[in-house]
Amino acid sequence: MSKIETHWESLSDEKWENLARNYLRCEETDYEDQDEDCLTWGQIVTRLGMWGSAESLWHFLRLTLSLAETDRQLGGIAAGPIEYLLGRFGPEYIDRVENEVAENPQFAAAIRLCNQYMMTDEVWARVQKLQAR
Repeated sequence: MSKIETHWESLSDEKWENLARNYLRCEETDYEDQDEDCLTWGQIVTRLGMWGSAESLWHFLRLTLSLAETDRQLGGIAAGPIEYLLGRFGPEYIDRVENEVAENPQFAAAIRLCNQYMMTDEVWARVQKLQAR
């Protein structure tokens, strides 16, 4: 099991929002056209996805979904925070995801854009049911 980074839990609401807004801004730019600033924001979110706690990922995921305005941003959330969360913590979080998808149209739209990535076959089967709705 990989080391869980704990510094995410100490971020202020302002820093979380700054991270989310910059991540979403950069999702609007093609990767090959991104400046150093966007590459850095992407690396920070990747680090959160790979080594952050489940609760930190869940918090970031819900925050970015609340701020997302475009389909491209929803695609970035699907390919980033959602796939990281369900790939690393899927068995523990799939019930929460199913409940959130039922109540949150942004989450429902984003989940349709997910790939299996590191999800177990059981979690992926449940995601596919959500995608079919």
